[in-house]
Amino acid sequence: MLPGLNSFVMKFSGIKTPIILSLLFIVVYQVNSQSLPPISENVKRIWIGPEYWTNPLMNWRLSEGRMENTHSGWNNEVHSLTHQLKEGKGNFQMSVRLGLLDPSTVAHLHEGFAGFKVGALGHRDDYRSNILHDLQNGFSRSLMKDAPVPAGITSNGHLLLGSEISDQKLTKKQMKDLMLKLKAEYTGNEIIARLAVFHDHQEIAILETTIPRTNLSGNVALASHGMDPPANKHRFNGVIDHARFWFSDWKASGGKFEANPEQTYGPILWSQYTLHNNTLKLMAFLVPMEKEAGRMAGFQIRTEDGWKTVAESRIDSLSHTALFRIDDWNDTKDQEYRVIYPWETANGKSVASWGGTIRKDPVDKQTIVLAGLSCSNSDLFPNRFLTENLLAQDPDLVFFSGDQIYEANGGYWVIRPKTEAEVPRAALNYLGKFWLSIVGFRDLLKDRPTVMVPDDHDLFSNDLWGKSGMPMGQYRCFGGYQSHPDWVNMVEYTQMGNRPDAYDPTPIRQGINVYTTSLDVGGVSFALINDRKFKSAPGDVIDSYEPLFARRGERNLQTMDNIDEEDFDTKTLDRDDLALLGEMQLDFLRQWSRNDASLRAVLSQSAFCQPHHLMVADMDSNGWPQSGRKRALIVIREASAIMVTGDLHFASLVQQGIDEWEDAGWSFTLPSVSTNTHRFWRPRVAGQNRLPGMPDYTGRYLDGWGNKMTIWAAVNPGTATIEDPYQGDGEQTLEYIRNTTQGYGIVRFNKSASSVTFESWPVYGNFSGPEGRVQYPGFPRTVKID
Repeated sequence: MLPGLNSFVMKFSGIKTPIILSLLFIVVYQVNSQSLPPISENVKRIWIGPEYWTNPLMNWRLSEGRMENTHSGWNNEVHSLTHQLKEGKGNFQMSVRLGLLDPSTVAHLHEGFAGFKVGALGHRDDYRSNILHDLQNGFSRSLMKDAPVPAGITSNGHLLLGSEISDQKLTKKQMKDLMLKLKAEYTGNEIIARLAVFHDHQEIAILETTIPRTNLSGNVALASHGMDPPANKHRFNGVIDHARFWFSDWKASGGKFEANPEQTYGPILWSQYTLHNNTLKLMAFLVPMEKEAGRMAGFQIRTEDGWKTVAESRIDSLSHTALFRIDDWNDTKDQEYRVIYPWETANGKSVASWGGTIRKDPVDKQTIVLAGLSCSNSDLFPNRFLTENLLAQDPDLVFFSGDQIYEANGGYWVIRPKTEAEVPRAALNYLGKFWLSIVGFRDLLKDRPTVMVPDDHDLFSNDLWGKSGMPMGQYRCFGGYQSHPDWVNMVEYTQMGNRPDAYDPTPIRQGINVYTTSLDVGGVSFALINDRKFKSAPGDVIDSYEPLFARRGERNLQTMDNIDEEDFDTKTLDRDDLALLGEMQLDFLRQWSRNDASLRAVLSQSAFCQPHHLMVADMDSNGWPQSGRKRALIVIREASAIMVTGDLHFASLVQQGIDEWEDAGWSFTLPSVSTNTHRFWRPRVAGQNRLPGMPDYTGRYLDGWGNKMTIWAAVNPGTATIEDPYQGDGEQTLEYIRNTTQGYGIVRFNKSASSVTFESWPVYGNFSGPEGRVQYPGFPRTVKID
């Protein structure tokens, strides 16, 4: 075995590996053609084409008819979206041209691999989730399936097929331009495979082997990455430089292939919109196109005479979005729309389109329904189960409460740009992760209003105290933003750019933009605020923290936000001048509270208390600073508003207290969509004033900051067993999600009854509606709003 090869061969020779998926049922046909969909010639851009998905997005480009791996990384792959290997016996063949991008550097780099990966699978055999066959995060380990079979060459010139490696070695000259041809017969118990290498149309090397395998189905991909990954590769933030390769003329044939030409993405990925006071703001998400491509997209509505263009928008070069604004929109009727973009395909000129329905303002509905989603990594991409559940429940508004992505989304780590020059590549780093979290919901978002608020992980931060936009210094606990403000603005724009106009759009420090505003849907008013952007930081009370440093025997400025000392008086860490929402947002809430809405809700990132026991007191929670919390809750109480937040990863329902128990509003924390829950609510004593029949953990409590809160429900991990008749290849996924109490929230605003119903839902398979379905313990709960 050659140096550096051992871990790679073990990874791809049949050992189980983590994965993720969901299944779209489609009509397929057998592949008899001699080529996969063509890629564009005479074009240089990041995006390969609608039939291919690169992971990571930032590490690939299309250049003069070649797919080039431009940067190092473990998970560098190009997946075919239109062609997959089906279940059962059969033969197949693939071929591809490839070559070293820079042969002169090979001797100085880590050993690399280039070639095919065959049979990449996710938690369900879906062409989208199969892209993420190599995740190691969250529950991926619990859903392991056979790893794909590698078939290709090493950068040192050896052939690799399954776990076999050739003694024969290719020369650097030969490796500048090769042809790989893979022939395989799958019998149901083993693969009989032959890998041949051609140079100048001559066969120069072969490797044959039999691979024991009980299943071979799923995606096929091209790969160019290191042979020996770091121990924790998906959280590795350094660079392991390896030889990089280009690919072209990828062909596939054989009876084991099946294809569907409609399995494509782009150049328009999805759209999200809001409609407020007769103003429509719709944002379309596009892929990175070549410099020579058109920079304008159109917005059309269907009329009696056909499609009519009513707005145009220039595509932003950093976020690759087009924002359309139309004033005087008629909100009394549903209106079919589409976004169009003319572009040059590999086969000639075309016009891409993506559309849906702008719904009328549902003022005639008695109950307005909000769907709440929080804390989503890419492990369940494309979230088919969840999307089908939500489509069946047909919400009037969709709210993403933060942590739409996590740093390890996609199986690769992050780029935190410090300089302006680093921003464009860091933008692609973020966008590739963001696409994986949101594009699976596009059938939900295209037909109903959607709002988002980014939280700390969206900005690649572990906790965030924004301090009105100041730059972060050496220690995170002293607050501020650690990335370049142009990148911060780009991230926030992708998530909040389609909001109604800001109450006060004046940028804060570093020119960071502000999106605080409100959205009215069917007579219910939603305040859209940001409880991270203006918040004070632990470092602001460092003098009061010194007694804790003395007790601990160390002055650790990196972790001063976590307090585990039960006898420490956390009220000493509060001051009247500390901020939570900031004065501008408080002024906004005061004005908003005077509108004529029948019911109101405040939508933000995290609860205004600490209903978890991860530690005694957590300065990342909005239980601190107590003075800032009190000012915010007083204003929200004046509006008779409920609060809907995320961040904690498990569902909870709390009635806030300021001076007395239950003298403030209700706060609903959404469960996570797809993250392992490490927070929980497990008090050592039963709550005070607990109602008969309620669980011991409900009732009146003081949180770690001394704030009054009455717990009505808390869905801790492992506390619920949800039975469901669904059976199929997603049953294991559903079972795991429920055991970790992941899911989504529904909030129903009954205008005539002046009541709000809070619901916490597991994810069901074959979901046809909420009737007869069981929610998580403690839900639903209906409260009267005075």
